[in-house]
Amino acid sequence: MTEVALTAKAFWGYSDEFMRGCEAVLTVTPRMIAEWESGVIERKGHIAGFYLASFEPGEAELQLLYVSPLHMVKGLGQALMNEAAQKAARLGYGHLRIEADPNALGFYRRMGAKQVGWCRSEVEDARELPLMSLPLKPIR
Repeated sequence: MTEVALTAKAFWGYSDEFMRGCEAVLTVTPRMIAEWESGVIERKGHIAGFYLASFEPGEAELQLLYVSPLHMVKGLGQALMNEAAQKAARLGYGHLRIEADPNALGFYRRMGAKQVGWCRSEVEDARELPLMSLPLKPIR
């Protein structure tokens, strides 16, 4: 998962220095997998994409969603996003919070998310990221 996240992030042409700063934030740990919900899509025995989402009291948040550049534009991101949103809706959440990379803004908008503000990057304090909210339809 970590390799997919770092490769997908680097796809957008970020500097080596910035990518080194991303390593800690994008390293998927056993604790993250144990504490958060996840979904994985595999192709030919390799992880093609994944998501991790946290469901805390009062807040559902998409923590990570990445698709390998080899598998982009094939609907995998949409499938992963839909799965995370459906899990959140089944648990009774009204929206899914997303701290979006600016390069993923268009994707999240196509998924129905709206920008509701800005948040600080975990990698660079001076960098602000779009804060998105995906409204969820109740599932009964």
